[in-house]
Amino acid sequence: MKLKKIITFFAVAALLLGLIGCTPTIDGSSEEAFDTSYEEVMKEVPEKDKLRVKAAFAAFTAKKTLEATLEGTFSKDEIKKKVYAAMDGKTANDILKLTGQDEIKEEEK
Repeated sequence: MKLKKIITFFAVAALLLGLIGCTPTIDGSSEEAFDTSYEEVMKEVPEKDKLRVKAAFAAFTAKKTLEATLEGTFSKDEIKKKVYAAMDGKTANDILKLTGQDEIKEEEK
């Protein structure tokens, strides 16, 4: 009986991890990785939401650029690194939430 519970637990955990892994995220490890992952994220965004998601990414980038500058970072490359690091692992919905917007509803995708 205990073995059945353990197997059920791991089956559910694997399913949840699989569902979480289906949503593309930003890879902020480099500019190239960011560009590639941004394209993948945008492929999953419904056409009607693309403009607001792009605007959210732009607003988030502007906010993080300003924060980096206020912290004394003036190098363009260093600012990019900070922006990419702040976006690393984020989904389109994460960026929308961070800019005060509503998430894309699952049934709309």
